[in-house]
Amino acid sequence: MSFQIIQKDWPFLIHPSLTVLLTASYEDRDTITPIAWIMPLSGEPPLVATALKETRFAYELLVKSGEFGVNVPPLDQAEKVWACGTTSGRNQDKFALTGFQRMKAERIKAPLIQECIAYLECRLFADESFGDHHLIVGEVLLAKVKEGLFDTCFNEKFSPCLHLRKNLFLNADWKSLRAV
Repeated sequence: MSFQIIQKDWPFLIHPSLTVLLTASYEDRDTITPIAWIMPLSGEPPLVATALKETRFAYELLVKSGEFGVNVPPLDQAEKVWACGTTSGRNQDKFALTGFQRMKAERIKAPLIQECIAYLECRLFADESFGDHHLIVGEVLLAKVKEGLFDTCFNEKFSPCLHLRKNLFLNADWKSLRAV
């Protein structure tokens, strides 16, 4: 068996991964940025971690405000997710660009995205630089999911947007689900 070297694209070896839309705001500006590098970090206290480049407008707003939203889009929003990742929020209102509707959060000032199926409202807990990204750790102040989509485990109605590579997105194939 032979192997191909893919040094630059190695992160895609550990995809697909859940794609979320991070929302951040400061003063009169807000933005949306897609994130595929996100994970739970602690149950108690409830912490979530993500990797974000310092050059992103979302990073600037997040650090200034000390808070952010994590929005879980369904697969049918993949085109809008892609548009958010290929446009800078410094020069373009991504809500206007995509048609996403702002939704008022309960514990943070950053907006949430109405079309999403689940949300985390987070306060900045830690920010550390590692290579070309910052590890952003958020304390989860509130976690919500649309009624009927989540119970003791995910079900067929829960169709999160998974990022495979570049502009390719997919959903879980519930027909191949196996309990072991």
